[in-house]
Amino acid sequence: MPLTPPQLTALRALLDRLIPADDFPGALAAGTDHFIVALLAGDCTAEAPTVALGLTQLDAESAVRHGQPFATLPSAAQDALLTALEQNHPATLWPAPLTASAFLNRLIDLAAEGFYADPANGGNRDAASWRMIGYDPRLPAKPTAP
Repeated sequence: MPLTPPQLTALRALLDRLIPADDFPGALAAGTDHFIVALLAGDCTAEAPTVALGLTQLDAESAVRHGQPFATLPSAAQDALLTALEQNHPATLWPAPLTASAFLNRLIDLAAEGFYADPANGGNRDAASWRMIGYDPRLPAKPTAP
């Protein structure tokens, strides 16, 4: 079940707030959106309807609170809406068994997975996050203290 254009737009706006660009590329420049879409079409196919429903509900939340889709809100309004969802304080009724906080937490997990993954898996384009944290897979791992 592919995401609709409005759902893709909401996903990209959400990812841009979860991992925004700063001195390093953010989620979108690192291809995290493409990673998640591919994951939902592959290994996480069973989750695709729930994620799609959550993205539609994210826009419904935004419409009730601000009269416009999530992606068109200013960053501060997006952050405030996401904080309310994280605290499970939606303004709309989310269809059971989906809850606002569970949806957001799952998208946070998927965003982290795509952003920090091995670039060979389709996310972390050009190893952007690895460069950000100083990781070089060609170097031996540093021993950890006991």
